[in-house]
Amino acid sequence: MGFSPMGEASGSLDDLRRQIDEIDCMLHDLLVRRCELVLRIGALKDAANGAAGGPPNRVRVHYRPAREAIMLRQLVARHRGAMPKASLVRIWQEIIAASLQMEAPLAIAVYLPDAERAGWWDLARGNFGGITRLVGHGTMQQVLGAVIDGEASIGVLPMPEPGAVDHWWRLLMTADTKMPRIVARLPFGAPGAERGKPVEALVVGRIQPEETGRDRSLVAVETRGEISRATLTAAFGTEGLQAAFMVSGLPAGERGHYLHLLELPLFLAGADGRLARIAEKLGRDLQQVWLLGGYAEPLSAAELGLPQPARRS
Repeated sequence: MGFSPMGEASGSLDDLRRQIDEIDCMLHDLLVRRCELVLRIGALKDAANGAAGGPPNRVRVHYRPAREAIMLRQLVARHRGAMPKASLVRIWQEIIAASLQMEAPLAIAVYLPDAERAGWWDLARGNFGGITRLVGHGTMQQVLGAVIDGEASIGVLPMPEPGAVDHWWRLLMTADTKMPRIVARLPFGAPGAERGKPVEALVVGRIQPEETGRDRSLVAVETRGEISRATLTAAFGTEGLQAAFMVSGLPAGERGHYLHLLELPLFLAGADGRLARIAEKLGRDLQQVWLLGGYAEPLSAAELGLPQPARRS
């Protein structure tokens, strides 16, 4: 029988494709099994909520950004092979999004001022999956309102920046337990194909904060008069807190008080006594110190194996 190099090559190619088909079936079977476990977890959560007397009309939010962050960090750390880590993260974000939809319908309110500034919409779509329901809102207040009223599970809002006119985070400066808190930062992985200039966002929701080991907290300081950054930095430093300023200054069109939005490189809970002691140190010029929430630190460019930084430092 004659030897056919082309035939041998064709046979090897067919065998490799057959192996890929077998792997696809194995992956599918594992996904089906994973979904079954997700449904069981959802049933246990609903039973626990009912036993605790949870309000039946309140929107159910099964989104746990801390657990998602820990899961993605572990996957990236153990990853090997040629597949880009950024692609691995996107695959798992789709799986996680599908799992959330099975536990309870997930609706996300997104800041969408106009078609030319749709970067936050694209960012939400990339991080929360291709089939998750997104609802665009023309103002940041409308996004917060949708979350407060239960029309949306969570909201996606622009990252606060110096010079911004609309400081939406000011609405979180309240002791009202119905008010959502900052719970995540986007993008968690690599930037996607957002339209326009690259954007970042914060996610708000009525979600119990959880520590991941690498977290940031956002604190708002309201003062009756202008206080220097050096004074505020020193006050936080006495409690071992290294504060980085995000926004600082007099609110537009207002007089008599100043606002400062600070980021701290650690996880803070609502009852943290350090904030109360800082308030005492600042004295009568202080009006209030508010913990607005926080987020798990996103994956870095180094973790994702990217040649350039994925976001601002």
